[in-house]
Amino acid sequence: MKKITLNFTASRYWRVAILFMAAKLLIHFLTNTRYELMRDEMLYFNIGEHLSTGYATVPPVTGFLAFLSNYIFGFSVFGIRFFPAIMGAVSLYIIASIVRELGGGITALVIAASSYLLAPGFLLVNTLLTPNAAEELLWLLATWKIFRMVRTGNHRLWIIIGIISGIGFLNKYSILFLIAGFLAAFILSGNRKILASKYFLLSVLIGLVIVSPNILWQYSHGWPVVSHMSELRSNQLDLTGYLYFPVSLFSFCQGSSIIWLAGLTALLFFRDERQYRYLGIASLTILLLFMLGKGKGYYALGVIPFLLAYGGYVFEKYFTGRLTIARNFLVSVSILMSVAAMPSGLPLLSYENYSSYVMRTRRFIVHPFLQWEDGTQHNFSQVWSDMTGWKELAGYVAEAYYSLPGEEKRNCTIFGERSYGYAGAVYFYGKKFNLPEAVTFNESYVFWAPDTIPNGSIIYIYRNINDLDKYYKNIMLIGSVHNRFFRENELKVFLCREPMVNVSAVYKELAANEKSKYRR
Repeated sequence: MKKITLNFTASRYWRVAILFMAAKLLIHFLTNTRYELMRDEMLYFNIGEHLSTGYATVPPVTGFLAFLSNYIFGFSVFGIRFFPAIMGAVSLYIIASIVRELGGGITALVIAASSYLLAPGFLLVNTLLTPNAAEELLWLLATWKIFRMVRTGNHRLWIIIGIISGIGFLNKYSILFLIAGFLAAFILSGNRKILASKYFLLSVLIGLVIVSPNILWQYSHGWPVVSHMSELRSNQLDLTGYLYFPVSLFSFCQGSSIIWLAGLTALLFFRDERQYRYLGIASLTILLLFMLGKGKGYYALGVIPFLLAYGGYVFEKYFTGRLTIARNFLVSVSILMSVAAMPSGLPLLSYENYSSYVMRTRRFIVHPFLQWEDGTQHNFSQVWSDMTGWKELAGYVAEAYYSLPGEEKRNCTIFGERSYGYAGAVYFYGKKFNLPEAVTFNESYVFWAPDTIPNGSIIYIYRNINDLDKYYKNIMLIGSVHNRFFRENELKVFLCREPMVNVSAVYKELAANEKSKYRR
């Protein structure tokens, strides 16, 4: 009879877990086409047509996911955002598995799963096609396997951990922070012997084999990731202080911070949880590394899901009896805080309503991404600002392109100045207009840019004409994107005709110079 009762309890537990997973998918499938693609998503989707072992700023996994998305769904916003949503549901399954392995019940599951489900950071990550969705999932998966390996003493799991870490590196280089955190934890927590296992050495070897194609690509292209990180630090990270990271992380987690902080506190200080203290040391080490590096809050989101699972377990285990009222109060506050910030993590409101909501609530809610990359403060999320205006831009480019007669149209080049977003918009939203791909030397587009172009007209995308009047006699403004919510508001499309110099020769020299930066 006892066995039957346990099986019945397990069945109820997993039914609840499945409900959370279904809710996760439903939330994203109903909302992920409300806004346009984000600038980075258009880049990553275009990367899918140029499969490689490396790119200017990201490793190859995101390009492979984009390729699958295009192959299955074609040019579809829903299709592009399909896999991130699936990854979120898988993360919920792993959270439920961790809670179960800890000995937690349905109460612990509901607390952990709802904290993950409602946190605006995870809603945002699982909406967009970026490396962050896979990063969060792979970090959680690796942590789960490490937890199981230490708990069971099965050192063969090092092999799986090595594979996950290798794939994680091919998704985003930040996996090195996770590795550093756990290496420090094993050394400081008295688990040094686990690093002497032959399976650990085999894990390292497997990981190196997996990442080697990307390392070779980086080497052959002059280590562009180093240049990218240097630019990122000087143009963005150095504009913030050390406290920016914890505040930013809170903005992504909102009320879920109560739950994961409870989990981290128990791991570090509770005597009954000392067998898992290495997990607390690893998590704290990673968080400190990001803070000392002036990182952005979402960099550390991969650490949080395991802590949410542990936090749910802690609330169920320790907040009993008279403390049940405190547990219910804290969990209710946690949920309300996250729900209040949900419009900054999920495309729920119109842009007008979102703007009004932020202005009314920003004194009480720390909304994510109100501080933009240049360090300035705004009343609007930078991410949402990067998800509008692109359709209008593509429309102006199409208007310019189809105003040209046949031969001139065939020799026309679309050029986006200084932003991969312009080329990405022409690639994705220009598809319905049958537009040729735009050329730019920004980001990975430099690798795909042609070595030469015809000596003909140019459709130029930028805020002004720069010095194009030296090269073209006839320059006409076709349109300007007027959208106060668009990060590129007043972005213009110019049609440049009647070249006065050999434009093909000028471009050839410029392209050669730009591409030479990525050759050894």
